[in-house]
Amino acid sequence: MRGAIGWLPPLLAAAALTLAAWAWLGHPVALPPAPEAKLHCASYTPFRGNQTPFNPALIIPKAQIEEDLKQLQPVTDCIRTYAVNQGLDQAVPAAAALGMKVMLGIWIGRNMADNEAQIATAITLAKAHPETVRAIIVGNEVLLRGEQTGETLAGMARRIRAEAGVPVTYADVWEFWLRAPEALKQSVDFITIHILPYWEDDPLPVSAAVKHLETIVAEVQEAFPGREIVIGETGWPSEGRWREDAAPSIVNQARYLREFLVYAKAHELDYNFIEAFDQPWKRYQEGTAGGFWGLFHEDRTPKFSWDQPVSNYPFWPGFAGISVALGLGILALARFWRNPAGAAARFLCAFGAMLAGTALVLHFPHGWLASRYDPKWILDWEWILECVIGVQAFVTAVLLIAVALAGRLRDAGASLLEGIAWIRRPFRLPTIRESIAILRLAALLGAATVSLGLCFDPRYKDFPIAAYVVPALFFLVADIARGGLFAALSDRREEAGFALLLAGTAIYVFANETPLNLMADIWVVLTLLLAVPGIGAWRGLFQRLRMSSNPASKPTAASPVL
Repeated sequence: MRGAIGWLPPLLAAAALTLAAWAWLGHPVALPPAPEAKLHCASYTPFRGNQTPFNPALIIPKAQIEEDLKQLQPVTDCIRTYAVNQGLDQAVPAAAALGMKVMLGIWIGRNMADNEAQIATAITLAKAHPETVRAIIVGNEVLLRGEQTGETLAGMARRIRAEAGVPVTYADVWEFWLRAPEALKQSVDFITIHILPYWEDDPLPVSAAVKHLETIVAEVQEAFPGREIVIGETGWPSEGRWREDAAPSIVNQARYLREFLVYAKAHELDYNFIEAFDQPWKRYQEGTAGGFWGLFHEDRTPKFSWDQPVSNYPFWPGFAGISVALGLGILALARFWRNPAGAAARFLCAFGAMLAGTALVLHFPHGWLASRYDPKWILDWEWILECVIGVQAFVTAVLLIAVALAGRLRDAGASLLEGIAWIRRPFRLPTIRESIAILRLAALLGAATVSLGLCFDPRYKDFPIAAYVVPALFFLVADIARGGLFAALSDRREEAGFALLLAGTAIYVFANETPLNLMADIWVVLTLLLAVPGIGAWRGLFQRLRMSSNPASKPTAASPVL
């Protein structure tokens, strides 16, 4: 009983700190309200769940499109589409029935037969619904992809205008409009540009994003005097990796859209937001961020209010409760009440358990959002991998807290070879030392794999900070308790190799991402912490080399090598 009472202060303190952390993460942020009741227009692609435009056999049900447009109607009276196949041609009559307008997009690619089918369908729809089709957009970012020439697009635009009898335009990133051939510039009724500050070659923080857009609009207006300029795509992602200091979040998305609306209203600028609903299929092409530009979540629930404060974690009290429950579960599995640990150890383990619980609550939802389901696989292998990483962090927390409370932190210093030896013959239950060695090996392999990916193909890769904060910090504490951060470990070439790899990739990631990227900076720190034991391994190797070259310095019984 006395031991249980001794745990009460650290548990209460750790739980209170966890609640305070979640309250800070979830606090509502006041933003300027939207100046208009309805948006001018929003990009509409109807795909849900595993639906994807890359499935040529998919036809979106008409009822699904009608349901979506009914939900959008209170927000906007206009949608922009990008193609007329896979059932998207049904969006025009569905919009007409609701009194909505359509910026009718046709998908122009390399295949001319497919292009002709798109053009013919768009012309038919415009003739049948002239009051609904505001304009036809002859291709989306075709010049950016290099799939047709500007002259070819100009010919398509002239033909469609003559046959459909509605205005025509072409949509592309603003730089490609400035470089477009004169024939294309003269063949459209207005200029449709895309400005996405998050995706710029030099990304900008959300605080500077609207000012950057304003500068670009002025530049385009100067290049096209007297022509109508429409912003065909602009927005901000609510999830995904940081690009320098361009940080995706629900608060930043709401801030950008609301600040943009104030600017657009003041300058009487026509615009279209990308996009109406989150599109999971885009994560294949653009990483996590690609799937989360919607005003609504994939399940069609709104992400934020247009006139109230906005929170990244509006349900933070529930997340805080789950974090505390997970922390208590970790301590229970470690049998915290059975060990006569001192006050310092109790506080350290209580805070560590709550930290692990919070990290897991952050990791699993993000893992679900970031994982990309591949229809070719029976199971969602990316989600399975995210679960394995989360379980690894959970088990790491349980084992290291257990050995810390039992006063056996030396078990946390098992070499990687002990874990490798068990993996080679896994027909028995591993010992505590072997289990910890296996967990350390898994953490090092995972961190090295992620870091190498960030070096060679970083644009669409996230920083899995929540998943690795537990092994990085827990093994660091264990290394300190075991004998110091850089204790000379003899003949541990595996640790030395990982240290060299992680340190090298950390330097590259830091330089490539720039210090502005806070998530990259935290990842670099975590990988360096995981590399700490390897620094001691290098010391041990150098010490061993000196001994082999100088027999007089070989250790005696009174002077062992650690």
